[in-house]
Amino acid sequence: MAHKRQIRAWIRDLAARAGAGDPDQLARSLTLVLDGGLASGVLDGDPAAAAAAGTTAAQLVAASLKTSPATS
Repeated sequence: MAHKRQIRAWIRDLAARAGAGDPDQLARSLTLVLDGGLASGVLDGDPAAAAAAGTTAAQLVAASLKTSPATS
C-alpha cells in the first residue's frame, strides 16, 4: 500500500507540474490504468495490454491538459 501511495503521489506531482486541471483525479485515473494494464497483461497474457494502457493514459492526460494526445 505504501508503494502505491508513493507512485500516486509521484504521478500527482508530475500532473501538477504539467498543469493538469485536477492533478489528484488524473493521478488516480492513471494509477488505475497502470494497475489494470498490469493485471490484464498477466491475466490475459496479452502483450497488447501495455499499448492499450498507454493509449488510454495519453487520452486521459490530453483531456486533463486540454490538448490533443500525441500520436505514435
